[in-house]
Amino acid sequence: MNGSSGKLTISPALLHWLREDPSWQTLPLTTRAKLSWQAHWGGVNHRLSRHLEVVDASGQVPLPDPIFIVGPWRSGTTVMHELLTAASAYPTPRTWQCMDPCAFRLTGMSGKKNAALSRPMDGLPIHRDSPQEDEFALLGMGHDSAYRAFWMPHRFPALAHTLDPAYWLSNYAWMADWEDFLRATAANGNRAGLPLILKSPNHSFRLPALLRHFPGARVIWMARKPQDVFHSNRKMWSQMCASYGLSQMAMGDLDHFLAAAFDQAAQALDWCSETLPAQQWAVVDSQQLLDSPAETITALWARLRFTTAIQTPALDQAIARTREGRVDRYAGHLPAAAQAAVARLESAQRAIMDQFQLKA
Repeated sequence: MNGSSGKLTISPALLHWLREDPSWQTLPLTTRAKLSWQAHWGGVNHRLSRHLEVVDASGQVPLPDPIFIVGPWRSGTTVMHELLTAASAYPTPRTWQCMDPCAFRLTGMSGKKNAALSRPMDGLPIHRDSPQEDEFALLGMGHDSAYRAFWMPHRFPALAHTLDPAYWLSNYAWMADWEDFLRATAANGNRAGLPLILKSPNHSFRLPALLRHFPGARVIWMARKPQDVFHSNRKMWSQMCASYGLSQMAMGDLDHFLAAAFDQAAQALDWCSETLPAQQWAVVDSQQLLDSPAETITALWARLRFTTAIQTPALDQAIARTREGRVDRYAGHLPAAAQAAVARLESAQRAIMDQFQLKA
């Protein structure tokens, strides 16, 4: 995940979710007033933005089947997003768009384009124009997302449904706003007819719904040692909740939430294996991507049948940029609540990697 803009945006729907919790009334009046004011203008800007539809000559909004980069949080999705976007020059949501989804069409990219922040979890530099995960747009517009826990970490148990594919198959309330956002980012990239590259670990849980809506979409699943993924998630979620949270986080709640996410990730990986044809998806070992990035991207190109040429200079620059981040190693014991789920994800990954691993 890339959340490094310095703030999270808020809309009336997200404000409603915050207000429905009793802890809202315990917040300082100044905090509640500030968030309410920001949400009001978020709603105004969103309504104005919806009038800026992008259509082609036939009156239809062009949105080809996307390319989804998925896998557990902290599994290497960000590096893949950076490299694949550079190599393909395909359109993708950017930080300045995702972190201000209600107003970016009205304001444009304000501030210094090259100003960078380093992600606290790995030091990777993120710019305003960096490829960004569209989950932050869904969050900012007020739709269901696991990232709501960044605002109220004590509500982890109430967000378990966001990890359930069945929920997303039966609930399409988010789809219209999401597609509207995607159309705007695709148009901003000025690459008509090319698929968007969308990266969000949260989309791992939406894959059945997403592939039902975009049957020709291609899927790239990032795989990393599950024990390291778990410990890295503990670090990431703790840091994000500490930075943005309006309430306190209980580590036990986080451990149970991550265990549920690992269980669902294992099931999602099985679903891909059973459902998607070989030319429509690939599994990429995150360590392989770090060790041999150019070779891995080239192999992925052939596997997923990209029709455009690799942009080698841009890819080389992205490789150098992503190497500024660090990959932490972990040796601590797993909490009891997570041991079975980590083992299940490890087993699912091993089975898929043996059969479907991308060969560089």
